Amino acid sequence: MNSLAARLLVAAGLVLLAFVALTGLALERAVYQRALQAERDKLQGLTYALLGSAEIGDDGSFRLPERSLPDSDLARPGGGLYALVTDGDGAVIWQSPSIIDFIAPPPAPGVGQWRFVPPQDDDNRWIKLAFGIRWVAGEDQDYRFTLIVAESADPLTAQLERFRGVLWLWLSGAAGLLLAVQLAILRWGLAPVRRLSRSLRDIEAGRRERIEGQHPKELRSLVRSLNALLASEKARLERYRNALADLAHALKTPVAVLRGMTNEPALPDEQRRHLQGQLARINEIVDYQVQRAAAAGTRTLAPPVSLAPIVERLAGALRKVYAESGNHFEVQLNPRLTVAADEGDLTEVIGNVMDNAAKYGRHRVQVSGKREGDATVIFIDDDGNGFPEEEPDALLQRGVRADARREGQGIGLAVAAEIVKAYGGDLHLTRAPTLGGGRVRLRLPG
Repeated sequence: MNSLAARLLVAAGLVLLAFVALTGLALERAVYQRALQAERDKLQGLTYALLGSAEIGDDGSFRLPERSLPDSDLARPGGGLYALVTDGDGAVIWQSPSIIDFIAPPPAPGVGQWRFVPPQDDDNRWIKLAFGIRWVAGEDQDYRFTLIVAESADPLTAQLERFRGVLWLWLSGAAGLLLAVQLAILRWGLAPVRRLSRSLRDIEAGRRERIEGQHPKELRSLVRSLNALLASEKARLERYRNALADLAHALKTPVAVLRGMTNEPALPDEQRRHLQGQLARINEIVDYQVQRAAAAGTRTLAPPVSLAPIVERLAGALRKVYAESGNHFEVQLNPRLTVAADEGDLTEVIGNVMDNAAKYGRHRVQVSGKREGDATVIFIDDDGNGFPEEEPDALLQRGVRADARREGQGIGLAVAAEIVKAYGGDLHLTRAPTLGGGRVRLRLPG
């Protein structure tokens, strides 16, 4: 996730989801325990009522006349309330008329003790409560009974299912509402960051030169640093350009004087050739530095430039230059392909490479490009002899030429490579897969 808002929203959503889930489970458990306690209290009251109506004979017989039953559901078959009595051996000696199915007695509790059996501990059909009884009729007449009362678990299960549905419906609604509120809070909290981002886009598009407006104290230091960086970079580029331009201008007169001296008849031929070579070297250095000064260089927050119009314009100009040689320039670029660089720099780089391709190719120069991640890759192919197989990138050094018979100082590719490197890109020399000649591969930030 590359979005701060998305990260914060996902984190808040996960925390909220965990909170809602734990809250729902805790409420479910609490309500379930409370419902079971209510059932136990109800069955315990029914047990006392049955004991109050019971008749136990001296022979250990246990009777509960139907007219003495404390609840009418005990007398109605399948009424939902059930009771039975077992003796000390676990045999059923009495059961209420409501019992129509077999109800397995739970393990007998001790005398005077209770054993409550929720539905999940035995089966899902019954809620049971057993009470241990001891009846002493005489010295040798000691009888043990277990009174068991039970209720169908269906009403409790249905009630809990209804509660669970309502509970999760409300919790889901509350979670959705809280998530929407959290999203609104995040949008409000990150609004200054969005304003800063818009200001940076305006600088990239050239609509402003610095970041203006009020910003939160957490961002003020960043804004001050960015403004200082922009001002410093602008001043540095201006000084660089002016210094190189001044240097080139200052050298023109001395170079012209020295060039005139080479035409002196009294000058020996060997010295004349040596002096002409040194002057050519000086001219080469001056031209190289002037071309560097003409390029804007890498700029922070440079606006993206559409590539196709620049290449089409260069191709049109080069068609006129190489009209006699019949060179054909093909441009195969998507109109939406952009490069985050200065237009003058792009013209300098691509113009040098296309001119070099036309000079060393035969008849065809092809320019294409594509996106690779966050970068734009440009291919300039020709149908010439191509670059040397061994160490082709050596041609990127200033003054090195692939063909010494052609005119030129061998600085075009060097200037292009330096400008591309200044933008954080790279330039490589390979073989063109289709045309068979040289391929210059330029990778620049998109």
